Amino acid sequence: MGLLEKIKTSFGFTADNPVPAKAKFATREDVVYAPCSGVLVSLKEVNDEVVSAGLLGEGYGVMPVGDGILYAPCDCRVGATTVTNHAIGLSTENGVELLIHIGVGTVDMGGKGFERFVESNEEVRAGTPLIRFDRAAIEAAGHEDVVIVAVSNADDFAGVDHVGESGTLLGGRPLVKLGDPLLVVHRG
Repeated sequence: MGLLEKIKTSFGFTADNPVPAKAKFATREDVVYAPCSGVLVSLKEVNDEVVSAGLLGEGYGVMPVGDGILYAPCDCRVGATTVTNHAIGLSTENGVELLIHIGVGTVDMGGKGFERFVESNEEVRAGTPLIRFDRAAIEAAGHEDVVIVAVSNADDFAGVDHVGESGTLLGGRPLVKLGDPLLVVHRG
């Protein structure tokens, strides 16, 4: 077993966890799509002062359901990654900058339970797997696994419409699936 395999094994990932297949969904320019399936919540409801105050930008929280895979929400370039793999920065050709953050307080996990599939400066298409996250490990560490999707440079645009909705409700909140439209960024 090589060093890379030993490191991956120590963080709970094995050859039994291959890179997931790319998801396919229709896209339009200036639309940000759901990077995972789950229940939508307002960023004001996220249990983090920075996020709930809107300091990360405009967007949604998604309480994930399913397999714990985060996919690219649009065609973009990976701008920034973290050593702990719990967050990723993305930018579109049209200048939209996105921050996707998995969980509240998950930086404290030191990367345990997170596996990143992409590198900084990599071009990715909508639906490309970005990060695998272990929802059970996040819960066991005492953290919430909400996925924060925010347009971090919303002030550079005429507006950001929150269009995440669905006919399916869970507890009175919209349940979205991977690839459903979340945000529309207006140029001017």
